[in-house]
Amino acid sequence: MKFEREFFYDEVRDGFYIPGIMKRAWGAGLTILSEIDRICNQYDIPYYAAAGTLLGAVRNGQCIPWDDDIDIMMLRKDYDKFKEVLKDELAKELSFNTLETQEHHYSFFTTISTQSVDVHSGLLRKYQEYPFMASVDIFVIDELSEKPEEEQRRRRVLMGFLAILNRLKKNPEKDDTFQEELKKLENLISAHFDRDLPLERQLYKEIEKELIKYNGKAGKRLTCIPWYILHEDYSYPKRVFEKRKRVPFYTGSLPIPEGYDVILRAEFGEYHRKVRADGAHNYPYFKKFKGMLQQHFKDRWMPEYSFSEEDLIRPEIQNFRDLAMLTVEAFHSALTELMDAIENREFPRCLSKLATMQEEAITFGNAIEQKKGEGTKSVSLIEEYCEALFELYQRISEQGARGDFSKGSALLVKALKKERKNILTCLENLQAAVQKDFKKQVVFLPHSAKHFASLRPLVDALLEEEEIECKIIPIPYYDKCGDGRLKEIHYEGEDFPKEYEIVDYNCYDFSVELPDCIVINSPYDEFNPVWTVDSAFYSKELKKYSNKLIYIPWFVTDEIDPKNEEDGKAFTNMEYYVTVPGLFHSDFTIVQSEGMKKAYLAKIEEFAGKDVTKKMEKKIAGAGSCLLGEKKGQGIKEVAEWVKAFALKNKEKKNKEKNKMKRE
Repeated sequence: MKFEREFFYDEVRDGFYIPGIMKRAWGAGLTILSEIDRICNQYDIPYYAAAGTLLGAVRNGQCIPWDDDIDIMMLRKDYDKFKEVLKDELAKELSFNTLETQEHHYSFFTTISTQSVDVHSGLLRKYQEYPFMASVDIFVIDELSEKPEEEQRRRRVLMGFLAILNRLKKNPEKDDTFQEELKKLENLISAHFDRDLPLERQLYKEIEKELIKYNGKAGKRLTCIPWYILHEDYSYPKRVFEKRKRVPFYTGSLPIPEGYDVILRAEFGEYHRKVRADGAHNYPYFKKFKGMLQQHFKDRWMPEYSFSEEDLIRPEIQNFRDLAMLTVEAFHSALTELMDAIENREFPRCLSKLATMQEEAITFGNAIEQKKGEGTKSVSLIEEYCEALFELYQRISEQGARGDFSKGSALLVKALKKERKNILTCLENLQAAVQKDFKKQVVFLPHSAKHFASLRPLVDALLEEEEIECKIIPIPYYDKCGDGRLKEIHYEGEDFPKEYEIVDYNCYDFSVELPDCIVINSPYDEFNPVWTVDSAFYSKELKKYSNKLIYIPWFVTDEIDPKNEEDGKAFTNMEYYVTVPGLFHSDFTIVQSEGMKKAYLAKIEEFAGKDVTKKMEKKIAGAGSCLLGEKKGQGIKEVAEWVKAFALKNKEKKNKEKNKMKRE
């Protein structure tokens, strides 16, 4: 079965986040289904999409976002024929799991699965790079008795079997109470179980007899008996299977009964209404295989992210702009020291100080020219500043050349104080010019042109700010093999909207530029099993080059309440975008709402504990997502102002006001 590569990437559909690894699970299941379809077509054996797979096929030709497996159903007579032909037809890497074929298959349902967790490259390629055991569930449809009392008895019997099986699972020790319950069941079905042989197998063989007990007795209604036992409304007339048709499903098609509406209403009620039911429970099914892979392959298997306190520590970064502003402030402080020397008539010290100030100014000007080239306003003002310093130096030197600084010193001090105002004005102008020549730099690092939508409104808002320079730098990303190795590299810089200036990531040196703020929407580093950005752009690397790293998720989901059973699966999947390095390395994360902030914190507490959650609470803002727009979330302008004021703040303004008060 062929899939476009985009099929396997994380997405949000119907407000639900679907991780890429779930897409691979679907892909592997559909690959198994294509093998089933081949065999059934070859031998003219009818089968039908079932359960959530049927619902997804009817709704929109896709898997339901919160479903994690592939289900089909067969009438019992077709299933019996299918069993026979499988012996010679089934691909060798697949296993037919039923009571007759697998000694330890204890289940009401049949599955066809890959035989084991495997990272053999050939099988990984065939089964869509999915490294875990993949399967398709087969539900067998049997007849119901026309007599209600017979079905009531069958329900009592099967519920008795369930009770015994649950007891065995919870407490393998067969105590006196267990023996009494087992004896009651034996009396009910007129059978005897050998206590010296594996009991589960004997129980399931008797269950199989109960499932087919009323087949061929002219019953008018059908059902999957195990479902019917738990949900009495789940049955339908035989006519729903009289005809079948194929409906589009991803790149292929699926057979469904023409009476699908009756089946879906029996199972789901008003099935057009989208409801996430049943909570998390064993979702996703493949989580039980993760430990097996880690144990089997050890260091050769992909690691999972584990939090470290070091992830919250970040180095302090000073970029050229910071140093330039500090240098201008140092010029102000030097001028204050110079005036102190003038007030105290320490003219030799004044000359020394002026010489030093001029050397520092020349060095500063050379650095700006090297960074920005010639002709900047800052450099011209530094030249004016140097000229003013030189004039002061000349005036003091001339007084000294007359032989005595004491003569006319009062007049000299008065003249020098007058010159101070000119120098101070020059420094104020220099500070403003440096701010203009070296704007605060915000770098956006999207990997996908499609996901640029999550950043675009914020980029537009910041582009209107004169004091901010925005740089959009699309970064490369790689697909990953099922064993974690990198595959193809992708770069989408050419696909971004043409009205934006796009910077080539090869031409931007983070170690030189040291931007004031970096904004990411790919927080996974190496821990997304399906794809990854280039390692140079992992969040743990980026925070070495900026004082502010901000994470804005590329998506918006429905609101998630961790205490709501219906949100159980959505809360489970938060691990794919919350318990990831980018969230902990970032100085701030902007999520879609205050409610989602609470959900994030609940997931963090589950993952890293209460102490870490308290620290992270200050680093997450429910300010709203740009994707929500002006009506549903925080206004885009407000988010932009928040980023400006909160994420880009530094000590410049405070220092400027403090020094101004000193000078006055």
